[in-house]
Amino acid sequence: MARIKPFKGILYNASKTDIRKTVAPPYDVISPAMQGDFYKSDKQNIIRLILGRETPHDAPRDNKYTRAGQYLNKWLADKMLLKDKKSSIYIYEQKYLHKGKKIKRIGFIALMKIEDPAKSGVLPHEYTLAKPKKDRLKLIASTKANLSPIFSLFEDKKNAVNKVLRHHTKKNAPVFSFETEGVNHALWRMTDGAPIKKIVNEMQDKKIFIADGHHRYEVAFFYRNAMRGKSTFRPAMGYVMMYFSNLSERGSLTILSTHRAVRNVNDPGHKKTKKLLQEYFVVEALREKSLLFELMEKEEKSRHALGMYAGQNVFYFLRLKRGLSLDKLINSTKTRDLKRLDVTILHELIINQILGIKSVESSIKYVRSEDDAIELVDGGGYEAAFFLKPTDINDMRKIALKGVMMPQKSTYFYPKLLTGLVINKF
Repeated sequence: MARIKPFKGILYNASKTDIRKTVAPPYDVISPAMQGDFYKSDKQNIIRLILGRETPHDAPRDNKYTRAGQYLNKWLADKMLLKDKKSSIYIYEQKYLHKGKKIKRIGFIALMKIEDPAKSGVLPHEYTLAKPKKDRLKLIASTKANLSPIFSLFEDKKNAVNKVLRHHTKKNAPVFSFETEGVNHALWRMTDGAPIKKIVNEMQDKKIFIADGHHRYEVAFFYRNAMRGKSTFRPAMGYVMMYFSNLSERGSLTILSTHRAVRNVNDPGHKKTKKLLQEYFVVEALREKSLLFELMEKEEKSRHALGMYAGQNVFYFLRLKRGLSLDKLINSTKTRDLKRLDVTILHELIINQILGIKSVESSIKYVRSEDDAIELVDGGGYEAAFFLKPTDINDMRKIALKGVMMPQKSTYFYPKLLTGLVINKF
């Protein structure tokens, strides 16, 4: 059950700032180079809140987290940020091209009552890591705010919610509408009681799938529990800002791949690795990167095709051998649906068993770009890169409904939600 409500969001003051220069993608996809670019783009860029710079002089009372809280309060005092006077649901639409096709994704931003994922209709699908949770907890404690919405999905085969959203967008001008990185972003305020009530009622019986923001949801849950019983607790801490999009609307969702660069392999020349891979996979060596991804794209889903790069401009096309039993090859505690995912085969069979890597946090770097993964290997910091096809949305849905967790970064929903369009302060 999703208990949602409108809220008085905090938005950048359009008369004092250029929204295109103050927003940023989610913190976990921002590279050091991108961080520097966002710092330069505007003195009020949201980067100073979500991913502030560390300095040699950082101390318990002066660090990137405390500075984030100070920036937020100063920007509010200077009216660079303005809190809405009326409670709203914020409609967020993104339009973009993918493989030559025009795609439009619409959703809305509202507050949702925080529930225990283990006992509620909130369904995560990926494992989380301790380090990023500790980082986000320090940030929420300092800012007392949700700086970016958690990306969630719900099923609405009648498309009732989106009909309400589109009725509003056709009749009203957006608060913001701009393009960045090939994506058009538009935001509307919905303050009318009747359509808001319709959305709230439609969402009441919906299960919520967390698409992006697993760490932030767990942190919001932990923070609420930690604050309960304290004099500084406020009821608003029991809610979290979330973006909701209908996964039942055909053609509106795009999932891209997240690749892996791996280190601590301890196999010079990869002779042992290649020999072990050949026990389970048909291994084809290639000299052209483009050919590898062409073959991966064409391979039927049931064949389980992956790519590998181990340096010296040689790529490997890996196809699981026919007749192998994944039930026997992969940890028996994993469900059948989970065992049949390429990302599970990579983590459980290749990374865990063949490469013998146990510490995921220190040995794997997750990257979106194939070229970035290749550069990490060629630079000497990583021994191999593995390439995956995108996870199917229906596979994610089935696994989440069973309460099963996929490996971290199994899905990459594109485009990312911009951070800085709306802030929720409590």
